[in-house]
Amino acid sequence: MRLTRRGVLAGGLAVLGGCSARLGDFPFSSGDAAWMGRGLTLSFYSVACVRIGFGSVDVLTDPFFSHLPFRTAAFGEVVSDPAQVAPYLDEMGRVRAVLVGHNHYDHNLDLPAVAGALHPSARLLGGPTLGHTFAASKLERPVVDVTPGLATETSPGEWWVHPSEAFRVLAIRSGHPNQVAFIHLYTRVLDEDRATSPRKGKHYQEGLTLAFLIDWLDGDEIVRRVYVQTSSTGFPAGFVAPEVRSQAPVDLAVLPMDCANLARKGESTVIEHLDAPVVMFCHYEDFFRGKDEEPREGVKVDLPATLAYFDERADRTYLFPAFDTTYRV
Repeated sequence: MRLTRRGVLAGGLAVLGGCSARLGDFPFSSGDAAWMGRGLTLSFYSVACVRIGFGSVDVLTDPFFSHLPFRTAAFGEVVSDPAQVAPYLDEMGRVRAVLVGHNHYDHNLDLPAVAGALHPSARLLGGPTLGHTFAASKLERPVVDVTPGLATETSPGEWWVHPSEAFRVLAIRSGHPNQVAFIHLYTRVLDEDRATSPRKGKHYQEGLTLAFLIDWLDGDEIVRRVYVQTSSTGFPAGFVAPEVRSQAPVDLAVLPMDCANLARKGESTVIEHLDAPVVMFCHYEDFFRGKDEEPREGVKVDLPATLAYFDERADRTYLFPAFDTTYRV
């Protein structure tokens, strides 16, 4: 049998969408769960799409609300669904920055749909592939390439500061594992603008993979710090230099299921590196199913076993959120 590129890609997507266990009885962390949020608000929508707020400033990560069926994602038009996005637009008005960890469609599909609803001062932060991907789209807010100041485990990098000076963001080099086995889909880093808006899965190339630190500021004082990583390959992906860690403690870490899997294997992850008192896990689900259907876990995920593993660790609060759950103090 001759393997074609199209066949490998379709097969990879088929595995991602076809090997999942039901989560109808899974005890997701409820919105009234006690956690040390320190005044933060955390809204999980699905996959890696999270809105984090403190005071009057919200930050949105990896905007993705439109769950598309497998056949559409593999062979059809991969575009935002206005009906699925509309219920969330009223919640976008306080968002002053959108952080895109990488550029697969499940991390940025609905960016054009929500951009116009963001706060007028909002900026869209990511790597160069983000801007190139949506160059022909009307995003209505400026795109900022944050990779020239990229931080690593040995380099402190350079902070991007919002024009209001109410918060700042540090982009950190991260990593993206194979989706399954040897299959790693759409890995290119774009170096030129697309002539048309993306409409196929292959139009959403991965680009550089980033994690982020977000500091809410009061003058020169860091009043809250949140860490976000939406995909990981383990050390050194997402790790920050000691001089950055020592500036302030991390109040909340939003981490992908990649980190949970690595931790269960005994490998080094940012969970211990950051020592945050609250960790929320994301990107666990089969996103080829509608949000109104019974949720299923994605490939490489055993959510009940993962919950059991972290339940045995009383070192911090671990949140496993259901779709559209908001946590408040």
